[in-house]
Amino acid sequence: MKKIKLSDVFEIHIRDILVTVLILAAVSGICYLFHLNGEGETVIPMMFLMAVFLVTRFTNGVLCGIAASVLSALIVNLVFTYPFFEFNFALSGYPLAITCMVSVSVITSMLTARIKQTERVKALAEKEKMRSNLLRAISHDVRTPLTSIIGASSAVLENGKRLSEENNARLIGSINEEACHLLRMVENLLSITRINDSGGTKINKTPEIPEEVIDATLRKFRQSFPNRKVHASIPDDVMLLPMDAILIEQVLLNLLENAATHSKCATEINLDLKRKGDFAVFSVSDNGVGFDPAALPNILSGEVNYSGNAPTDGKRNMGIGLSLCSTIIKAHGGKMKAENLKNGGAAVSFMLPLEENGKVKAENKGKQ
Repeated sequence: MKKIKLSDVFEIHIRDILVTVLILAAVSGICYLFHLNGEGETVIPMMFLMAVFLVTRFTNGVLCGIAASVLSALIVNLVFTYPFFEFNFALSGYPLAITCMVSVSVITSMLTARIKQTERVKALAEKEKMRSNLLRAISHDVRTPLTSIIGASSAVLENGKRLSEENNARLIGSINEEACHLLRMVENLLSITRINDSGGTKINKTPEIPEEVIDATLRKFRQSFPNRKVHASIPDDVMLLPMDAILIEQVLLNLLENAATHSKCATEINLDLKRKGDFAVFSVSDNGVGFDPAALPNILSGEVNYSGNAPTDGKRNMGIGLSLCSTIIKAHGGKMKAENLKNGGAAVSFMLPLEENGKVKAENKGKQ
């Protein structure tokens, strides 16, 4: 366990000052009501002790806790101890009360700093685990297309003149296909750089109309898969979603390409958008063979099995793509889920929080 940094104990922010003032003001008001009813002789000291604990728990460092301890003792002395509204530092037990409150604040702040340190270590470990999974998936996914490119290009260079025109075209087509796959992988990895390094939680979000993002995604998908049709279902209501449109477009494109590449026996690919409460739900599904049940629990984390026994009809691992998609959705405050459908096929869905009051009823929408 790492040692607690002094900066964690003695840091202070404007928010901490406001929290301290609000808690002490609230407790002082409650205690004054008790005092007016003549019921606060034993309750008031305990209330201020609780106030010191709350201040220390919900602020950074120890300074606000110590300040709250001293202020609480002064308030009790000035307002709630006879003679009222006069300081009397000669009261018995007064130094003990201050010492007790300061001790509570210091102990609580140290425990809070320890908890925060543990949470930071855990977050770093999770981030490192994600990076490790991504690197493992990258090493696997990059090797396969590179091997195909090297093999096909070597065949063309060494035997190009002896091969038929049809075989040459097939090998060149294979090189182009694998190169396009590598390009999409590079785009995926570049998308990671758009996610802030502090836990992947800070991205630039602006209100976007998801229908426009879907249209842009479908145009790009048709360029790569002109022979695969996608049935899109979009509600009549207009929704505004706070998002990074480039990243969400990349997510949808990855999901569609996975469905087209790994479910070549599928005759249907569906892209659905609907509202569910305060969330917009996107779903990409197909009627192929579905995910490998053994790999399904970890498929969104990138911890995929490369044994080659997966009952899929594609030729590439999709772990890196889905792992990246899940990371992007989490960075948007959403959730992603992958599942096999009861009637066959697979579905990957994710939900994003709607902007407050972001749903606007489309005027005259659907009118004949």
